[in-house]
Amino acid sequence: MFKTIVKKYYFPVFIITGLLVYLLQRYNADIPTLINNYLNDFLCMPIVLKIGLFSIRYIKSDEHIVLPLPLQIITTFLFIIYFEVVLPSYNERYTADILDVAAYSLGLILFIGIEGFQKDNFSADN
Repeated sequence: MFKTIVKKYYFPVFIITGLLVYLLQRYNADIPTLINNYLNDFLCMPIVLKIGLFSIRYIKSDEHIVLPLPLQIITTFLFIIYFEVVLPSYNERYTADILDVAAYSLGLILFIGIEGFQKDNFSADN
């Protein structure tokens, strides 16, 4: 039952939390360093992967599809490469930080814990 509640409400809670952190940063509010620097990176992968999952379920008209684990890992890896390697090379707003990599990875682990995964192909089987 608890997992059902978490699965139902984590996405809007993460979206609202991420927007709140963004707005506080935008208006230069005093935010604890850990939240300011890493919370949105932690929330990123569950949000992105849930949007991907929702899109695939919508397109395939199947609410039971789960994302293959390799797709989840590759998506996270590409985010890490883009935001922690590529962008810091071209834009000084972005900085490469190993703790950001940890935050993205922990977000992936949280998503897997909540939504689950399929070993290979898109499938409704668990």
